[in-house]
Amino acid sequence: MHALRRARPAAALAVAALLAGSCKADPTDAPLVAPAAAQPGQPAGSAAGSPVAAHVKLPRSPATPPRATTRPLDRAELDRLAAFAFADFEHEVLATDAQRLRVRHLTVSRPKLAVTVAIERCDLGPQANPPCLAMALPAWQPRIRELRAQSVPPALRERPDTRFELGARRVAGSPAIYTYQVGWSFGPDDHGQPGGTYSDSYTLYYNDGINQIRVRADYADDAMASARAMLALAPEQDLAQLAVAFLDFYVHEWK
Repeated sequence: MHALRRARPAAALAVAALLAGSCKADPTDAPLVAPAAAQPGQPAGSAAGSPVAAHVKLPRSPATPPRATTRPLDRAELDRLAAFAFADFEHEVLATDAQRLRVRHLTVSRPKLAVTVAIERCDLGPQANPPCLAMALPAWQPRIRELRAQSVPPALRERPDTRFELGARRVAGSPAIYTYQVGWSFGPDDHGQPGGTYSDSYTLYYNDGINQIRVRADYADDAMASARAMLALAPEQDLAQLAVAFLDFYVHEWK
């Protein structure tokens, strides 16, 4: 989510299109991201989707189900997972301790897209956010208002044009839960100064009953002149592909 940032004027949209490579004005274009070649020592496998336009190289994972953990991840394992970095992304460890980690991967190229990975054990009780619910949509539907409140900026939460969806999908052949949100609102504030808030975000949730992971992919570049212009740079399928590739990677790495 982003707030109080000046919307980019329409004259700058052409520059944004150039920075986005093959990005076009239609938000239904093919994804901007492409799977990377397998790195030395890394098994070759299928990354998410079969995109036709390259923006960044995604981590690759084996074409196998997620690795099932057998115990809550300890500090040494969380530190190991937090250290993974990828060539086309800036890497920042946001937090790590004996129970959880949060790490952010931000694209080097533009448009800037951020992937935030949070991993924590399932036995944290009320601190778990959300707790390790079954990977089935009926278990998550009662929490849709809570998930929306946690994720959507307050200024966008009640707007009729803000979109928030909860759904189920498969990642590495296993069930996962996702949310997608998009909202945009700009205008003068109470003091007549320009400002506003925008959000374009796809979040994946997965757990194996012992450890859980949340991967959120966001449009993280300058505010655009409209929601449509923002979606032209970062459509849902691009953010979904980022989230899927990173979740796939980490659930094949954790142990």
